[in-house]
Amino acid sequence: MIGSIRWNILFGTVGFLLTFLMSVGSNFIVRALLNSAYSFLILFAVVFALRWILGTLVGLKGVSDPVGHAAEDVGNAVNETTPDDQDQLNDLLKNQLKGPESTEPFVPLQPKKLASVPDADPEQLAQALRQLKEE
Repeated sequence: MIGSIRWNILFGTVGFLLTFLMSVGSNFIVRALLNSAYSFLILFAVVFALRWILGTLVGLKGVSDPVGHAAEDVGNAVNETTPDDQDQLNDLLKNQLKGPESTEPFVPLQPKKLASVPDADPEQLAQALRQLKEE
């Protein structure tokens, strides 16, 4: 990128001030501030995009021979590879095809009920509802 973030802030602030000064006379202050904030954001983004594009275009250089610059590029990139796990993967897949090794039959989980009302008398339940309704 060319320049610094100060250019973005400068252009955004100038746009903010110009928009605010032009719109404060014909709009409410809140509307003028909102329009000015939009102007700041748009100009900030446009200047950022222009700086990026110009930096990219100016930064383009001819393709150089990578063999001649081998000493300069040492340590700039990490050339690591992960180990080949194909054998472990094949073993896992073979074990899946053989089936489960346990001979225990499947038993579904039967959890206890957390809240249960023992065989309550309907009359007692009605009385409890009446008491709650009175409160």
